[in-house]
Amino acid sequence: MKKGGNIKSYTIQELEAKRAESRTDLSRVDAISDEALERLIAEDEDEAGIRPGWARAKLVLPRGRKSQPPNCR
Repeated sequence: MKKGGNIKSYTIQELEAKRAESRTDLSRVDAISDEALERLIAEDEDEAGIRPGWARAKLVLPRGRKSQPPNCR
C-alpha cells in the first residue's frame, strides 16, 4: 500500500495562516439583507431549479455513547 498519497500534515501555524487567507468578505455577508440574498441565489445559474424541501425535514440527533465497563481479570 502506497503511503502518503493524499494525506497532508500541517503545523498549527500553517493552519492559522491558511485560515487567515480566507477570501470570504464576512462584513459584506453580514450586511446583505435576506431579500437581496434570495435574489442573488435566484440569479445564480448553479442554483437554478434547486428548491430545498423543508416540509419533510426532521431533526436527527446522534445517540449518546454507552460507556463500556473495564475488562475484569
